[in-house]
Amino acid sequence: MSISPRQSRLISRRALLRTGLAVTGALATAPLLGACGSSDVAGTGGDAGAGKLTLGTTKIMQFDPYVTNTDIHIHAFYTYLVDYPTDGTYKAIPAGAEKWEFAADHASVTLTLREAKFHSGAAVSAADVVAGIKRAQNPDTAFTLAQPSAFIATATAVDDRTVRVDFKAPTPEALVIDWMFAFPLIPADKNTPKQLEHQPAGSGAFRLGEFQRNQRLTLTKNPDFYDAGKPYLNEVEYRFFTDEDALVAALESGSVDGAAYIGFRHSERLKDRFTLVKGSGRMTLFFMNATIPPFDNKLLRQALARAIDRERIIKQVNFGIGDPIYTAFMPPSPAFDPAYLDSHGFDLDAAAAMLEQSGGARKATAGVTSGSPSVEVLQIIQADLKKIGFELEIAPQEEAAYLEALFASKLQCTVAAQPNNLQSPSLIARGRQMLPGKENTTFREKVPPAYVEAVAAAGSAITPEDQKAAYAALNKVLAEESWAIGISTQPSLFALDKRITGLATDPRDFVTLINTKA
Repeated sequence: MSISPRQSRLISRRALLRTGLAVTGALATAPLLGACGSSDVAGTGGDAGAGKLTLGTTKIMQFDPYVTNTDIHIHAFYTYLVDYPTDGTYKAIPAGAEKWEFAADHASVTLTLREAKFHSGAAVSAADVVAGIKRAQNPDTAFTLAQPSAFIATATAVDDRTVRVDFKAPTPEALVIDWMFAFPLIPADKNTPKQLEHQPAGSGAFRLGEFQRNQRLTLTKNPDFYDAGKPYLNEVEYRFFTDEDALVAALESGSVDGAAYIGFRHSERLKDRFTLVKGSGRMTLFFMNATIPPFDNKLLRQALARAIDRERIIKQVNFGIGDPIYTAFMPPSPAFDPAYLDSHGFDLDAAAAMLEQSGGARKATAGVTSGSPSVEVLQIIQADLKKIGFELEIAPQEEAAYLEALFASKLQCTVAAQPNNLQSPSLIARGRQMLPGKENTTFREKVPPAYVEAVAAAGSAITPEDQKAAYAALNKVLAEESWAIGISTQPSLFALDKRITGLATDPRDFVTLINTKA
């Protein structure tokens, strides 16, 4: 029996779930089912000054950069075509590509690769980039690189270090640069999901030292890294913990030098003894499934969108950290429009009137991962919805069950995180569950045509005037359809020994260790 590409992707997702490797970086990741006990782990106080850093984490690990939940370590293993600064701006920095030149008609770009080596010792070549682009164009293997690569028609190796990428149509330079930022260099003969599931194959600043699932991951300095003299650290060790409280306790006891991606609730407790670093983070959104009553009623969705108290959520759940958003764009995005926070913001009177007008049912259940901050967000939304006569039940689930229900479009509504859409608003529709232009879990095959058209327009607008109009149209349809309602930005948080400097995250919120010193 043949299977469709959609079925194949769902099978792939479920297979990853069974191995603890969820493919939805859009959602908060759950801890691994094991940890390093203090009895078999020595403290690191003396090692830090010798160029070793030990970080604790509850994040899930895997090694395929085409899969999304890789922020903790993936930037260490792989070189991308370009980098962006860690200050959140989008001025491209040469990385795997030392230079690039766009055609005057915006229909192609020619990349000149840096002379570099993979960890295996093989030279990085144009053929590797061409093979990577072919994988990105395959719907069964592309995962999150599918949408960012959708503008590409063909890729050709001009010579060993030169690649010409031809586009399907004239394409904005910003979108191409965002793709370059997301495109990792991988040897052609290693670039498959099966081969990268357990073994990275890159040319990044660190090589894989040792990996003991549920215990530790060690990275060792790559002596052949293209940026001479970097990284500064000789070794980085990640230790896995089952929960944040155990991780923070290990930090306070000195058995790790830093705690990565911890909740804001720890900030007040740790701020005097440790350096707190905020990463770029993601966005928290409230999603309503338009295929399931009562959310098949658009006016009802619009009503509930007016009942989200962003300021209270930021203060109470985020401990004052983060900025309010309405549509799925962060403030640095050219599509971010703060006017929607006024015209469509928190207003229970308006919400109640619209709910009455909608005539829809007044009860729904929200799925959510047990123990995640999304539970607290939903509790605040639940309390305000009750004031306007809408009953929201919260149903926490173990993460694997939650994700299975999400993929199958069985959740009525949920609160989940979405990644930064960088400088290209059309990337809102990259391979995530709730926002693609097709196979969208909140609309299935009935994604609003106006949304599909707005995404396409945003991805093809060349002039500033066309871009302004396209971004306005995209925001308008997001507000009109009201299935993905922005709540706030959600910066990541790291607590580090005060001897550690230079740890940062890039605009994807991937940890970058190239400039880290300990």
